[in-house]
Amino acid sequence: MRVDRPVRKQKPISLTPLVDVIFLLLLFFMLSSTFTTFGQVEIGAPAGAGGSGAAPKALLVLQDDRLLLNGSEIGSENLEDEARMLVERDIDSLLVLVRGSTTTQELVTVVSRLKAIPELGVTVAGNE
Repeated sequence: MRVDRPVRKQKPISLTPLVDVIFLLLLFFMLSSTFTTFGQVEIGAPAGAGGSGAAPKALLVLQDDRLLLNGSEIGSENLEDEARMLVERDIDSLLVLVRGSTTTQELVTVVSRLKAIPELGVTVAGNE
């Protein structure tokens, strides 16, 4: 005796759970993202190789989360105060030398903080 199984009807796929999942993903990404403003640091072209530019009068070395101003270590929070003291001593140019594993973000942060002092000319150089 042959028994035929009844043919099951397939239900149409409901899109309601898909819309719910998309809404939850959208909500998650909106709440987890950070809204930061991006700043700009103006970097000019280097001077010609003719040697017409004056040598910087002070040296700031960025090396592995340390700041060395003319050989002595300074704290990051004292950077603006030390730069203003340079200007008071008639030092109007500063060379920022990047060494070690200094990140680009650290360099941009230091240069933007130094650019807040209009009397001080800042030059950036790297040696690696």
